[in-house]
Amino acid sequence: MKSRVPSFEIQLIKEMRLYLLKSVGWVMKMSLFLLSVIIIHSFFLPGGISILLRAFPWFIPLLIIIIMRFQLIKKTSFKQLRWKYFYAFLLLFDLSWLLVFWGLRDGMNDSLVAIEAMLDILILTWAIALFPNRNAMIAATVPLMLSVCAIRLNAFPQSPLFPVTKLICFVAIVSTGQKIMESWFIKAVSRDVEKKKLVLQFRRLALVDGLTQLSNRRQFDTILEQEIRAAERNHNPLSLIMMDIDFFKRFNDSAGHSAGDECLVAVAQVLTETVKRPRDVVSRYGGEEFVIVLPSTDLQGAARVAEATRSALMSRAIPHPASDVSPCVTMSQGVCQWQSGMSSEALIIAADELLYRAKQAGRDQFKVNG
Repeated sequence: MKSRVPSFEIQLIKEMRLYLLKSVGWVMKMSLFLLSVIIIHSFFLPGGISILLRAFPWFIPLLIIIIMRFQLIKKTSFKQLRWKYFYAFLLLFDLSWLLVFWGLRDGMNDSLVAIEAMLDILILTWAIALFPNRNAMIAATVPLMLSVCAIRLNAFPQSPLFPVTKLICFVAIVSTGQKIMESWFIKAVSRDVEKKKLVLQFRRLALVDGLTQLSNRRQFDTILEQEIRAAERNHNPLSLIMMDIDFFKRFNDSAGHSAGDECLVAVAQVLTETVKRPRDVVSRYGGEEFVIVLPSTDLQGAARVAEATRSALMSRAIPHPASDVSPCVTMSQGVCQWQSGMSSEALIIAADELLYRAKQAGRDQFKVNG
């Protein structure tokens, strides 16, 4: 069980970047819609066609940025998002919009209300799209807010109070809304991280033996099936070691079940310390039985692992008060190599038969097939 849930900070950054990338695409679509509305509105103004013809070159930067951004969004993952480039894009995007309105300056007096409305819509669109990141939202909205104020002051210099008041109110509303929505965003990510941790914990409880912290029988069955399929596909060897603690019932009867649990934990530690390859799996098969799955390992390599575990257990010298073999805990092992076409059940039965032969031969040893 090596999967883990990313930390809250990592998950927050990931979710924020993914949201921003998706939101930028939405803003691009909204920009195309607004640009279409502006063109239609200007078309019906007196001399609208000539105004649009003169303004068209000023539309080109915006169209280029929109098209480029659509292409970049398709090819950009959240890990490739660089904030400094993102902020620069926001400023260039705002500048391209201001160029559009500059190109329409000939008809600005007749369509001032419409232009202000379009800019206000754009500001609110950016505020909603970029609310998880305050710096990005400021970079996108403040230039547009200042532009709205400047356009109004230029058209009506004798009435500065309204545009300035509107600017202050806009900044206050957007800033306050950003704080509220950011807190909701953080809470949502936090709940998602906690949910993933709970799911991982429940999955671990379902697949890990509670006493030894090894993979349990269910996990072993799944892994063995996967490794058999991989061996079939790649034509690599696969071996299995079935092992049993010698005279463990006597151990429990003599030392007690609590000492027996401690013995199982100690044996599990010996096995995990001895079997170190990433794909090798040590599982508790049931009771005092353990099993080791050894991918890409032939019979000779599996025999070396069996001998290594036997020697490591001997070095650990766990006292056994009632063994006929040794004053310390020992294990009998059956070592079997998978053959093409052999099912998982057949492999387990073959390893179990070899384990039985090791017990019949005097225990504290291993038997191999072939």
